Amino acid sequence: MGLEAGVDRGRLPRGTHGMTPEAVAHSQRMRMYLGVLEVVAERGYGETTVGDIVARANVSRRTFYQLFRGRDDCFTEAFEAAVELVLGELDKSVQAMPRSEWRALIRTTLETYLQVLADNGIYARALHIECLVAGPIVAEQRRQMKTLLAHRMRAAFRIGRSEGDIPVDIPTDIFDALIGAVDDRIRDCLEGPGALALPTLGAHLYQITMALFGVPEWDA
Repeated sequence: MGLEAGVDRGRLPRGTHGMTPEAVAHSQRMRMYLGVLEVVAERGYGETTVGDIVARANVSRRTFYQLFRGRDDCFTEAFEAAVELVLGELDKSVQAMPRSEWRALIRTTLETYLQVLADNGIYARALHIECLVAGPIVAEQRRQMKTLLAHRMRAAFRIGRSEGDIPVDIPTDIFDALIGAVDDRIRDCLEGPGALALPTLGAHLYQITMALFGVPEWDA
């Protein structure tokens, strides 16, 4: 699972290799997505250069500039691809669950998000750390990602309200605050124990969510 699925990280052979131009461009683009995410995770956004990206992706500078204007453009696209992959995994994790099981929807959403990031640490650093210094376009992408996650939590809350399990409504900005808290705890974990420890946050983030929703489960 990940952007690397089905992508050959080696340099494509010259001449006839049986791939269409579209397939070649896709392979090269995905290798550069992975390259920029990996280098940024290791060195930080500010220290990452186009030379680092093409070396990691095993492509030429000419190929790079055929697809991207520069480092910022490449990271912007890679960030978007990582967001789409993570959201896709969230969709798959809950698609077969009964809508009435709103607590399970919340727990599964949190656990899946943390596990996907743990399995793909380069995405975790891109989505929660390096995006903070990657410029205004990525800042807007990050805001949109957080809004989408807040909408998912709000949808689960609405189910709980309709089922009669949640006694009172809460302000809309509470959902944004919840995602902000999740983001903060993930960032602290990445800067401390590391990506592999992210799943351990699941139970506590679930408790925080329930408390904000007005139905605390501190003993759960």
